[in-house]
Amino acid sequence: MGRFRAPRLPNRWRITGWIVASVLLVTFLVGILAAVQVEDRFTAQIDEQIRSQAAGMRAAFDVIDREDLEQLARDVPAIGSRIDGLTVIDPSGDVLSVPSGPMDDPDPPLDTSARAVGQLRSRAGAPFDVRSADGSVAYRAMSAQLPDGGLLVVTRSLAERDEAVNAVVRVLAFTGVIAAILISVVVAVVTSLVTHPLDAMIDTAEAISEGDLTSRVPTAGVEDVTRLATALNQMLDRIEQAFADREASEGALRRFVSDASHELRTPLAAVLGYAELHQSGMAGDQAAVDRGIDRIRSEGERMRLIVDELLTLARLDEGRPMERAPVDLGELVRQAVGDARTVAPQRSVTIDVPDEPVTVSGDAMSLRQAVDNLLANARNHTPAEAPVHVSVHRGGGRALIRVRDSGPGLEPEAAARAFDRFYRADSSRSRPGGSGLGLAIVAAIAESHQGSATVDSSPGEGATFTLDLPVG
Repeated sequence: MGRFRAPRLPNRWRITGWIVASVLLVTFLVGILAAVQVEDRFTAQIDEQIRSQAAGMRAAFDVIDREDLEQLARDVPAIGSRIDGLTVIDPSGDVLSVPSGPMDDPDPPLDTSARAVGQLRSRAGAPFDVRSADGSVAYRAMSAQLPDGGLLVVTRSLAERDEAVNAVVRVLAFTGVIAAILISVVVAVVTSLVTHPLDAMIDTAEAISEGDLTSRVPTAGVEDVTRLATALNQMLDRIEQAFADREASEGALRRFVSDASHELRTPLAAVLGYAELHQSGMAGDQAAVDRGIDRIRSEGERMRLIVDELLTLARLDEGRPMERAPVDLGELVRQAVGDARTVAPQRSVTIDVPDEPVTVSGDAMSLRQAVDNLLANARNHTPAEAPVHVSVHRGGGRALIRVRDSGPGLEPEAAARAFDRFYRADSSRSRPGGSGLGLAIVAAIAESHQGSATVDSSPGEGATFTLDLPVG
């Protein structure tokens, strides 16, 4: 049983989440730093003020006795400033307290128990934090020893400082939330422009992995992603074309093997048939035996021709480097036409070759075979009295050999497949003796010389086969 996996968030939401989290973290750290700075600044100001207040009050006790201080405490709700509180503890433990804060709601007094007073004495001379007796208010305090052994404590509430710190924290928190919202919107929009094509690429890759080679990536988006999508689409085009070529090649190979088997099976069956007839003694007289032997020889020769042409095609398909040398196509065509006239003296074969050489770089034997195959094609698939015209032309950096016959011509479908291996046109152009590989060899030889072989034909108007080669 497979392990459960939580759904994967889209890339843009994960990027947005990380950025927003980073903004909030930075805001939090800045808030802590700002709060500490504000708190330290306020604390330093309070320390300076209560230190001055404590020094002044201690000096005042040199000229003010206790009775005057008690009277002053009854008449004035605060000494020096309403924001400061004053606590005097005499040596006997009596406490005189003048609280800070408003008259109608003064701040609570300090804890003046023996233990608390001992702590206040021990911290004399430097400001420190202390809480009220009920713990509800925090003070910043400064204690000082009096000449008579008593203790003077000046306090100031830290409510103002804490309020300032809280205000800073609230402002930063509000600013951080607003910034996070704005940034999340901006980042979501920007990342959608970037990640949408990436998500499309992922979908395309998944579709291709499932066998859909026609899937393509949208090219809309930011420039870099668009360039990546375009490059990916070009790669997918080549991959699709490669698979299509492979399928076509495999299909052609299957047809080739099937056609080759069929072509070889026919003469082989004839050879076996005549051999069995002779072996069984049913051949009859010597003339019948001679006819059987002649047929065996003829079919054997036909199989040899097919095998030779198959080997020629295999060699051309492998792309083996050919011998390259200057070849005069005019002289090559003259020789080929001379041989063709010898083979079929009753047929009119005319020639049009320029006086100056038409030279190409190639393999002379292969090019001669191509011309011979074109002439043999005209001889095998046109009536014996149909004339053939062969010409050589040069122009635009190309050399053209044309073989034009006056036969029945080709249907468009047959013309489109004329150079396919083992393809035969309809019966009007079919005669025994051909292997169905001659024109395929012509096309392969032309391609091996960076050229091409084409046919131009219409029914009833003959056919013109052209061998197009680069000059040089």
